[in-house]
This record gives sequence, structure tokens and C-alpha cells, in this order.
Amino acid sequence: MRFLRRFQPKKTCKVERRLPALRLAAAQDLRGRVTWLTLLVGVLVPAAVASATSGGAAMVSPTAPRGLVSAPASSSVFTRMLRKGTRGADVRTLQTWLTDIGYSVPETGYFGSITKSAVWKFQVAHRLRPVSGSVGPRTARALLAAVKRAAVRNGLVVDASGGAGAPTAPAPTTTSLVFPLKPVSLVLPSKDWSLDQGIDIGTVGNACGSKVVEVAMASGTIVQEGINGFGPDAPIIKVSGGPYNGRYIYYGHAAPALVPVGAQVTAGEPIAELGCGQVGISDSPHLEIGISAPGGPPCCPGYQETSPAWYQVVLSLFKQAGGK
Repeated sequence: MRFLRRFQPKKTCKVERRLPALRLAAAQDLRGRVTWLTLLVGVLVPAAVASATSGGAAMVSPTAPRGLVSAPASSSVFTRMLRKGTRGADVRTLQTWLTDIGYSVPETGYFGSITKSAVWKFQVAHRLRPVSGSVGPRTARALLAAVKRAAVRNGLVVDASGGAGAPTAPAPTTTSLVFPLKPVSLVLPSKDWSLDQGIDIGTVGNACGSKVVEVAMASGTIVQEGINGFGPDAPIIKVSGGPYNGRYIYYGHAAPALVPVGAQVTAGEPIAELGCGQVGISDSPHLEIGISAPGGPPCCPGYQETSPAWYQVVLSLFKQAGGK
């Protein structure tokens, strides 16, 4: 998959002047104290980092900025080993994935006996060794691949790669759908997009506000505005027809909303502006556009639960609109 641009680190200013001779002794004393504090921090930081890794699944380091981020191809699906007794959002994502591929598991966020048994069965079925019931890098990659195949089989979209599991039936029509951002000329090329729960799409020069309008991808009803982590104005549309009838499309990091909750909208109608600055948990203006899992809640699907297949739909609409 394609990923968005890396953030450029801030440049630090170099010190141009030397300390006066009379302050040299004080500076040396200060350096001694800094060295002592550095050693102390070196002892404390590992515990903080370990705490940070108890959070959600990611293809980037848990300390990386949220929002428009990229990850090397070698990154792990999860940031830690998942085994019996662990808790966190990443465990909940694992449980969502297991259920999606036929191993029904309660989504509690706690890795208990039921989750371990499901993982064990998955490992046996996919000839993964060792069969431990724990999720390391190899099992995590196999799970993610299985989730992507399940999304294809469930009819969200045809596998554009033509790979194993790709159905021969034509993909659901996108003639009733439109690309969610206008103008397309201010949207970054698809090679700079990234997959998360949805698809992170940035803009040229971080254009936002009234310069980049978010439009309804399909006709439906605005059922919610404001999503935890995505900002207080992020709209959700319940689609009212076509192949995605009854599904929910969400627009992360929007601000302001242009229509109220309960409004009936048609495909292509402006519903929000692209939020400027930090809207929700983000580091720069962008849209995360996602779709709910079949039968799932309005927001939000598990990490990369629907986004690999949804990416193909959004990419097709982008190209139809003249994007590259």
C-alpha cells in the first residue's frame, strides 16, 4: 500500500556565541547537572515507553506523530507481542479481526482464554509455527492478510491486484459515489496516501478550510457530527442506497460542519470543510475517510479492517475525478 509523506523534523538553531570567560565555571557546573539528569531520565524513560506500547495497533512506532505519518515496509502490524493477559486497543483490534474472519471473539480489549483459543485455531488452520495462541509478527501479518481477503469476499470491493481470493464478479459500481474532496487539484497524489482505520488523504501545501471542501460521497443522512479522536465536527453519513446501503461513511478531522445532524444530503453536496491545524488527534490538515464494517457501528472500524478494500473504491473515484 501507499503511504503519506513523512514529517520533516524541525531544524534546531546552532549556538553562535561562546560563553564569556567569567561564566565558564558556571556552565561547567550546569553541564554536570545535565549529565546527572540525563542518566536519571535514561533509567525512567524505558518504563514510559513500555507504557506507551500498551495502546493500539499501528504500523508505526507508538511514539510517532498521529495523522499524516508513514511507515517502513518492515514495520510490525502490532507494536508488541499479544498474549494471554494483555490488555489494550490493539487486543480489541485483534478480536475484531478474528471475528471478521470467522473466529467469533468478544471485543473486550482483554486477551483471555477465548481469544487465545481463537488465535490457536487460526495458527493451526494456517500452518503457522509454533502454535502458541500468542500473536507475534508472523501471526499478525497472516491475520491482516486474512482480513483483507475477507473484505474482498464480503463484496466491499474486488481485489484490484487480481490475487488469490479475488472474485470474478465486477466490482460494486461507483457511479453513484463521488470523491470526498474538492477541488481535486489540491489533493495530494495517491502515492502519498496512507491506510489507517480509514484512508488518510493530505492536501497540497496543507490547504484547508474553505479552500478544500468535503462533500458527501453518497446520498444519505448525517447521523452524527463529532467523533472521539477525529474532532467535534467530524460528520458521519448513513448511506441510503446503492451497494453500500445502510453502511456509514465517516470524515475524520473536518471543521467546520456545514450541515446539521439529521440533514438529508445527496452525493457531491458540501457537508464540511477540511479542518485546519490540529483537529482531533492529528498533526496537519488532512481527511481520514472511512467506511463501517458490514453490520458494524457508525464509527469506527478496526485498524485496516475495511480500509484496504475501501482504498480501491476511493482511488477509483479519485482517478475518475482527474486525480493521479
